[in-house]
Amino acid sequence: MILVRCIGHIGTSVGSTEIALEEHELDAEVIVDRVRSLSTKAEPGFTKYNTLVMVEEGEAFIPVGAHRMVRSGERVALIPFSHGG
Repeated sequence: MILVRCIGHIGTSVGSTEIALEEHELDAEVIVDRVRSLSTKAEPGFTKYNTLVMVEEGEAFIPVGAHRMVRSGERVALIPFSHGG
C-alpha cells in the first residue's frame, strides 16, 4: 500500500487529505493521475505538470519525466505549486 497525503487544494479537490493506494508499485506520474481521477470537479486544478511530489519527506520532484517508482510502504505528499508557505 502507498499512502498519499494531499496538500492544499488537492485535498479539497479529491475530498480527502490522505488516500491509500493498494498497489505495490506505481510510477509517481501515475499516482498524480490516479489521485486526480478521484476529484469530483470537472477540472481538479492540478496535473502531473504543476504538482510537486515528495517521497518519504526528503526527495522532491515533478513527476513528468522523473519516472520515479514509488513502492509499497513509502509515503508520498502531493503539493500543488500554488500552495503557500
